[in-house]
Amino acid sequence: MEKLKELKKDIYRCIHCKACRFAYSGEPSRKGIGEYKGILYEGMLDACPSGIEYGWESRWNAGRIWIARSVLEGDLQLTEEVRDEIMPCITCGMCAAQCENKVPTVEVMEALRAAIYEAGVGLIPKHQLIRNLAEKNNNPYGGAAADRCKWIQDLGQEFKDYINNEKADVAYFVGCTAAYRKQPIAISTIRVMKKLGVNFTILTDEVCCGSPFFRTGQRDLALKLAKHNLDIFNKYKTIIFSCAGCYRTMSIDYKNEFGEDKIKYKTIHAVQWITEQLKAGKIKLKEKAEFKDLPVTYHDPCHLGRHIGLEIQKDLIKKSKNLFLDSRKIDQEIEKWFQIPRDLISYIPGIKFREMYRNRMDSFCCGAGGGVRSGFSDFSLNTSALRLDEAEAVGAKAILTSCPFCVTNLRDAAEKFGYDIKVYEILELVNEMFQ
Repeated sequence: MEKLKELKKDIYRCIHCKACRFAYSGEPSRKGIGEYKGILYEGMLDACPSGIEYGWESRWNAGRIWIARSVLEGDLQLTEEVRDEIMPCITCGMCAAQCENKVPTVEVMEALRAAIYEAGVGLIPKHQLIRNLAEKNNNPYGGAAADRCKWIQDLGQEFKDYINNEKADVAYFVGCTAAYRKQPIAISTIRVMKKLGVNFTILTDEVCCGSPFFRTGQRDLALKLAKHNLDIFNKYKTIIFSCAGCYRTMSIDYKNEFGEDKIKYKTIHAVQWITEQLKAGKIKLKEKAEFKDLPVTYHDPCHLGRHIGLEIQKDLIKKSKNLFLDSRKIDQEIEKWFQIPRDLISYIPGIKFREMYRNRMDSFCCGAGGGVRSGFSDFSLNTSALRLDEAEAVGAKAILTSCPFCVTNLRDAAEKFGYDIKVYEILELVNEMFQ
C-alpha cells in the first residue's frame, strides 16, 4: 500500500475528463483506420485495449483511477473482485500519453496491483504458475539455469569465448524470452556484434529482469531478481538489450527502485546501437528479393516506445523551469527517440515504408504486456488483431518490430484470424541482410 500512498497526489490530479480514452494520429488527413472524412474529431479512436474489450467503466483507465481513490480512502476493500477488475490491463501507457495532467497511470496500476498482492489476495492461477516457476529457476518459463546459455554453446567454439568474458566492458542482457523461447533474436544480436568486433560478454548468472513481476504487483520477487542483476551487471560500462521489456525494466524500474546513483551502467537497445552503426557506415544492408517493393510498416513496442517517451517527458519536466517554453523541446526529444527505428528502416533497401494511422506515442498496443498474454489470452489476441487491422488499412504486407512479445502476439493473431501479413523481428532481419 505504501507505493500507492506515494502516488496519492498524482491520482488526485485526474479530473476524469476521459481524454485517456481516445487517441488519434495527430494528422487528421492520414489515411487508414479513423481517417478524417470532413467531420470534426472523426479520426479519434478508442485507445484503451481493456476498455475496448470489456466496455465496463471499471475497465477503462478513468474507472480504475476511481478504484485507486476508493482504496486509498478506505471505501473499498482489497478483494479478489477488485483484483479481477485491475488485472485485465496491459499497462501499455496509452492513457498516460493522452493525459494532459500527466497522471502516471502505469505506475498507479502497478502500485494498485502491488497493494492487492500485499494485502494477501491470491494471484490469478496463470500468474501464480509463473511465480512458482520463477521462484524455482529465476525465470518465468521454468527453464533450468544451466540451459540459459545453451543456445550460444550450440553455436560452437567461436562464440563460447563470449560467455563470462572477463575482459569485456560491454554486456549483452539476453532476457528470458530470447534465452528460452526466441533464441534467433539472441543469435542475430550477437552475430551482428561479433561482425562489428564488439568485445562483449554474456553472463551465465543472469536471471529474469523482473519485468513480469513489477507489472503484476509482485514487488518482492521483482526486487529480489533486480538486486541480483544489479550486482552482476554494475561491473560493466554498457549493457545492450534486444528485449524491449528488459530494456525498460533495467533503464527505468531499477533507477526508480534503487536510485540513479546506484546504477553504474549505461543501457542501450540493440536497435538504437545498430542505427548508430548504420549512420557511421559500419553496416551495409543487402537487398532481399522478398522485400523488393514490399509495403512495410513498423509497430512501436510499448516498452521500447511509449514507456521510454513517458520517462523522457517526466525527466525533462523535473528539470524544466518554464514548462510552457520547454514543452516544445520535450516533444522534440520524444520525437528523436521514436525516429531511431524509422531511421534504421530507411537503410533497408527495396521496401515501401508506410506508417500506421496511430504511431509513436499514440501507437496501439500489441496486447502482450502487463501479464495479459499469460492471464487473459483471448483478450490479448483480440487486441493484437486490432493492431493488425491498422497495418492492413494502410496496405502493409509486413510488420517490423523489436520486442519478442510483440513478435509472438502479432504472429499468433495473424495466424488465428487469417491476416495476410508477415511479422519480422528487426534484429533478425538486420543480421540476415548484413553484408
